[in-house]
Amino acid sequence: MMLSLVGGLLLGAFGEMLAHGPDPLVAAYDPYAYLALALAVGRTAAGFGWAVLAGVLAALGPVVPILAAAAFPSGYHPFHVGVDGAVPGVTLLALAVCALLAYGTRRDGPRGDLAAALPAGVLMIEAVEAAQSGSWSVQIAAVLLLAAVLSLRRGAGAVRSALAGAVLATAHLFFVAGP
Repeated sequence: MMLSLVGGLLLGAFGEMLAHGPDPLVAAYDPYAYLALALAVGRTAAGFGWAVLAGVLAALGPVVPILAAAAFPSGYHPFHVGVDGAVPGVTLLALAVCALLAYGTRRDGPRGDLAAALPAGVLMIEAVEAAQSGSWSVQIAAVLLLAAVLSLRRGAGAVRSALAGAVLATAHLFFVAGP
């Protein structure tokens, strides 16, 4: 539990320091480092309740550096604070859900495959949208994290997860994003 919180704190502090860095590096770091932490703590959780707690702690960890950076006067501190200095609640919920899905990948059969397919599909969407916008650093980060998500399953389960993720990504890109 402490590792989840401390990991989130460190990733959040590093992310705040990187905020004034090169845009490709910031774009590749920001969502993907936090997602990787959520997946790692969810996968290593001892049970469902622990996965929930670890996912919430890992999601809340980056909030503390943002709040600390907001305490400094503007232009005085080395940290960057976003538009309103707060992380949206949807992002926190998404990270906690990703930790639960990573815990679900430990199950055998279709339920474990579907648990790996959902974040894989989201990462496929991110990689395609990054390729369309020309942001190669984001595309590389998404593909690396996608490989990590698919490595949570073995053998035919990884193939089924990849195919289900591709179906989800295709459906999103076709119905939501449009042709």
